[in-house]
Amino acid sequence: MAEPIPPISPPPLETGEHAALPPTPVGGLPRTLVVPSAAWVLYDTANTVYAATLTFLFFPYLGDLFGTRSVQGIVNSASMIAAGLCVPLFASMADHTGRARLYLIVTTLFCIGGMACFGASGSLAVLMAAFFVANLGYNAALTFYNSLLPSVAADKHQGLVSGAGVGLGYIGTIIIVVLLGLPQTIGYTMTYLVAAGLFLGLAMPAFLLVRERRVQGREPFSLPLVRRQFASVLATIRGLPRDKPVMFFLLGNFFCVDVLNTAIAFFGDFTKNTFFVRQGDTWVPRGGELLLLGLKLETPGALLTWAGLSLNVLALLFGLVLGFLSDRVGSLRVLRASALFLAVGLVAAAIGGGSNVLLYFAGICGFGGLGLAGIWTAGRKLLIELSPREKVGEYFGLYGITTKLSVIGSAAFGITKDLVTGVTGQDLTGWKAALVLQAVPLMLGLALLSRVRRPRQTKPEPPARTE
Repeated sequence: MAEPIPPISPPPLETGEHAALPPTPVGGLPRTLVVPSAAWVLYDTANTVYAATLTFLFFPYLGDLFGTRSVQGIVNSASMIAAGLCVPLFASMADHTGRARLYLIVTTLFCIGGMACFGASGSLAVLMAAFFVANLGYNAALTFYNSLLPSVAADKHQGLVSGAGVGLGYIGTIIIVVLLGLPQTIGYTMTYLVAAGLFLGLAMPAFLLVRERRVQGREPFSLPLVRRQFASVLATIRGLPRDKPVMFFLLGNFFCVDVLNTAIAFFGDFTKNTFFVRQGDTWVPRGGELLLLGLKLETPGALLTWAGLSLNVLALLFGLVLGFLSDRVGSLRVLRASALFLAVGLVAAAIGGGSNVLLYFAGICGFGGLGLAGIWTAGRKLLIELSPREKVGEYFGLYGITTKLSVIGSAAFGITKDLVTGVTGQDLTGWKAALVLQAVPLMLGLALLSRVRRPRQTKPEPPARTE
């Protein structure tokens, strides 16, 4: 029977003047923990249920009810800004309290609670309030989730486990795509409750099996700790210009993830409205018959089903492959290549949208899926490589700023779409203009990532063996 790996936890904290000292630096796990790693990966599937519910159900539902995209784009931006401002402090405290799992559970439950209320009212204000709470919880939970990766995987397998999370996470989207017809059967209110239940059920293994193994000195939550960690976060931010690899990574990631967040938010709405137009109570293809490799797509539901399945099956495969490559050829190379592939996908999707469904699928599902999977997979591993191990939570808090505050595209997409449509009177032109605008932050992100140099290589120090 193999010797179990104990949590990395040294003697209890000393009292008195030494109580304010930060945790002792720690080494990595000597081997990957299979069951906790599987539970960690499964959580990625769980939270993707939420993202897919937004993309394929909630945002199109809001568009049909109220006709506007600007409000949801602005609320999406506001909720992510709130998360970006709060989470770095909490993530830094997780480094000291060893409670990353507790914070993950609490923020996830906030997300699930808000999600369950998506169909509770026909009032735009009520729905936006539920969306704000859910989105704030979702984005906050991601930071704690990411910081737990070193607690389940050894350094040499972190890319693979991260890629498995990204890849298998898309099973959550596939589940929602399969359930696209559910609102017509049981109504939107029950559909959102079903989706919230799926999120909770798939997240439970992580709640029960993943625990912090990285923190060495555990302090109780207190106001002095809050003040000290707030000062630590500010000091880390002020010191970023002296750590140029991290600074350029965070800035480049900011703009790349900006495009990803926008794609997640508007993929379903964009796909439906570029290829179909509403006439009365029915939707009809814009250019007459809509064919994909001989397959006739007569309804928006059929198009979204095939687009969603294509994107997510490909992203699943890409996540697994790119995770393996991140461990072999380097996460930095994979990240740069992924941003470039995403740019190619955007151009192809903009050209094909509304007229050439095969080109659109190749762009958004093929190159777009490759870029989507690679940016998330390689980005998480690269940050761990760049970060001091004892401050992984704090650095993921800063990473959280780039992923939560990268909402320029989300607000700009909705506003641009409504503005251009209003000026030109052409709905399709508005959608294409909004998509083309996403090339600007993506190119800026790629330029910044080109300034990142190879991360510091550190050998993990295995925990001391006990007799």
